[in-house]
Amino acid sequence: MRHSRIILVFCLLLALLAPMQAWAHAQLLSTDPVDNAVLDAAPQAVQLQFNEPVSPLAISLIDSAGGKTDLLAATTGGETMAVTLPAELPQGTHVLSWRVVSTDGHPIGGSLVFSIGTITGAAAAEVSDPAVAVILWASKAVLFIALFAGIGGAVFGSVAGLPPGAQRASIGLVIIGLPAAALSLWLQGLDALGLPLLSTNARILATGFATSYGATVLAIGVGFVLALVALCLPRGKVAAGFAWLALITGALALALSGHASAASPQWLTRPAVFLHIAGIIFWVGALLPLFLLLRERSVAADHALAQFSRFVPFAVAPIVVSGVTLAAIQMGWPGPHWLAPYGLILGAKLCLLAVLFSLALWNRQWLTKPALAGNASARQRLRQSIVLEALLILVILGLVAGWRFTPPPRALATVEASIPAEPLMLHLMDAKTMAMVSLTPGQAGPVSLDIWLSDLEGLPISPLEVSVTLSEPALGIEPFKRAAIEQDGVWRVEGLTIPVPGIWHMEMDIRASRFELIKLAEDIEIP
Repeated sequence: MRHSRIILVFCLLLALLAPMQAWAHAQLLSTDPVDNAVLDAAPQAVQLQFNEPVSPLAISLIDSAGGKTDLLAATTGGETMAVTLPAELPQGTHVLSWRVVSTDGHPIGGSLVFSIGTITGAAAAEVSDPAVAVILWASKAVLFIALFAGIGGAVFGSVAGLPPGAQRASIGLVIIGLPAAALSLWLQGLDALGLPLLSTNARILATGFATSYGATVLAIGVGFVLALVALCLPRGKVAAGFAWLALITGALALALSGHASAASPQWLTRPAVFLHIAGIIFWVGALLPLFLLLRERSVAADHALAQFSRFVPFAVAPIVVSGVTLAAIQMGWPGPHWLAPYGLILGAKLCLLAVLFSLALWNRQWLTKPALAGNASARQRLRQSIVLEALLILVILGLVAGWRFTPPPRALATVEASIPAEPLMLHLMDAKTMAMVSLTPGQAGPVSLDIWLSDLEGLPISPLEVSVTLSEPALGIEPFKRAAIEQDGVWRVEGLTIPVPGIWHMEMDIRASRFELIKLAEDIEIP
């Protein structure tokens, strides 16, 4: 055990020092030209702006006749992905179909529609095969089960010993895990390229391996081999060393890719993922052995139960602390993005975890001691509780596998922040004059004001000068005044900053002539 602790500390330090740059899950922020634009002439290139650097996977241009041109070789990656277009493009509507991979290893795709000269019918861009997504989800669920129960069984065997049935099950799971890992890598390549399930494209496996998920599959495969060696060796220090190395490798594998591990700051998120997975491996790996051992009272069963009860707090504590940390980072500040599919999956997972932890607490505080004392009823209830725990964990693993297809709320918040708020409109008037004010963007921060002035009949007026004064009495912000400049009949105030949201009081001074000053005033709510 001493050597295992030394290896664990070493790998934690390795995870902390991993020289990987931190990014969020990629989301498209803007395009040039904008979607559905009608252009006078063909552009030389199309640019897609993302919230993080991306690598192009499949880029094609589809014209109105359905002709398809592969532009992958003419595309450069990065935060701004540039696609150089062919020298001559025909008149009509074109569709740029794109798929890229983000730092967390998850591909995203979309289409940009633009027209040259005139709008015509355009062929639809290809869509991903839904069968690929379903089988990818299933393969990942199987992979998680093999990881947690298979490697976890080997780890539990090093602590308390495995009954023959649990040993055979763990060996079977890690053997199943190896082809499941390879299959998930193949499906990752299919999904990355947006290809149908039965595609034979030579780039599939290389593309899947080129994403960060490739490193995860490689590490998890090593973990399965280490666990298999540990399970086949006689119980002892050598087998225990292989088992703990398998746990470390398996936990590191899931810290190499995925939403959580790619989030910033990585000095926190990657070790948090590592600890989260390591704790789950130990906990889940104990369920089947304990279920089998508790069928009857024996020294081996009592020893295993006592050892599990002793060590499980050291697994649960990292699971809870790291889980809360990762959830807070992934969800970001409260907002509408919390109701995205990722947030709904997290909510369902948290509800199930609350039941799971309640069961675990009940088992440890009220059933373990009577069971060790020989109470047959307590042992039976423990076995029933273990079955329920296993079912809950299976559902949770299925939910977690679904995260692969949902961007985390923090990434959606980045997109929301990149979209300017709609302008706010304000109407001011007195007995003779009307002013229509547009505040852009319609939120606190740097803004500009556009002012249209007219008489009550809607005819424009031409004052000598216009100024605007703003104040927020409720927050104690004193009035500050800005002069407007006339541009083509519109009076504009630029370089204006509204520091905080609130109910702001706006006063407008309109110098109609040397002898006439018109004052208009109104309150406006700034979100």
